[in-house]
Amino acid sequence: MQRIKVKASTNYEVVIGKDLLNKIGVEIRKIAEPCKVGIITDNKVAGKYLETVKNSLEKEGFTTYNFVFKNGEKSKTVETFIKIQNFLAENEFSRKDILLALGGGVVGDLTGFCASTYMRGIRYVQAPTTLLAGIDSSVGGKTAIDLKAGKNLVGTFYQPIKVVFDIKTLDSLPEKEYLNGLGEGVKYAIMDGGEIYELVKDGLSHANLEKFCALCVKSKKAVVEKDEKEGGYRKILNLGHTFAHAIEKLSDYTIPHGRCVAMGLKIIADVSLKQGWLSTAESILVEKLLKNNGLMTPSPFEKKDMIEVMRRDKKVSGDKITIVSIAKIGKCEFKEIKLDQLKKYLR
Repeated sequence: MQRIKVKASTNYEVVIGKDLLNKIGVEIRKIAEPCKVGIITDNKVAGKYLETVKNSLEKEGFTTYNFVFKNGEKSKTVETFIKIQNFLAENEFSRKDILLALGGGVVGDLTGFCASTYMRGIRYVQAPTTLLAGIDSSVGGKTAIDLKAGKNLVGTFYQPIKVVFDIKTLDSLPEKEYLNGLGEGVKYAIMDGGEIYELVKDGLSHANLEKFCALCVKSKKAVVEKDEKEGGYRKILNLGHTFAHAIEKLSDYTIPHGRCVAMGLKIIADVSLKQGWLSTAESILVEKLLKNNGLMTPSPFEKKDMIEVMRRDKKVSGDKITIVSIAKIGKCEFKEIKLDQLKKYLR
């Protein structure tokens, strides 16, 4: 079991290990007196883990309520947000109570946003059940919902009081969802190099899964502790994301986020090579890293369509956009480039 301390506006612990959902009541009891816990989850996760979590919480004296919505990015909307707020009000939740996000990134983002805004802020716990959520979105305090105009356009920075990541939930994860998480994991390997790169350069072994997850969380923790609210340095975590968000939008969110990030990583490696920011030898290492982890799927969209979506990106200023480039494995840098120039490089 791994216990990682995150020092932010709210200090909290990320616990990573097996069979933790059976013990989640004990983990939350370490930091909170018995109170109401509103479990927010989706219909797919509820069928697997909701009863386990309820039983664990109730054994420790917590009173549980649950709100279940339809699985998928298309539920991360203003409408679902309002339904959850009404659910909390109808069940008389107060600031002394807790929300628990049980599920993947959509559940975590939505629950965190609800917690940050209900009564101007109540406590919440992240219990990720996917690789993507466990190594990335559950840590760092970014919360959000989507608008028709784009993803994560309404959100807050609001830290959880604890993250409990039961990696046994990954045993039943479909292969496509596992690869979805690896997309973000490979991003950390490119950013940090070193030990995490060595773990995944030839393809991640399940025997190293707990160590890999802990290294990803430690990588994100280091960035968040330097720049919690994305004033500057935290934007390094957007490696591959400028292109990824355009691909997601064009696919109407049918291509999962982590797979889009992997596509974005290949694109930024190509751009970095053509701009002279990345050597040929290092670009080959990036390509091998993606290939060895089953992440070499190209973007299915035309460059002109991607550029049009990117023109609305918040990192655009005039005719230029700031992107995270790759200098080498273990070193990424912010670069400004004209959108028209970028368009020439996209395949």
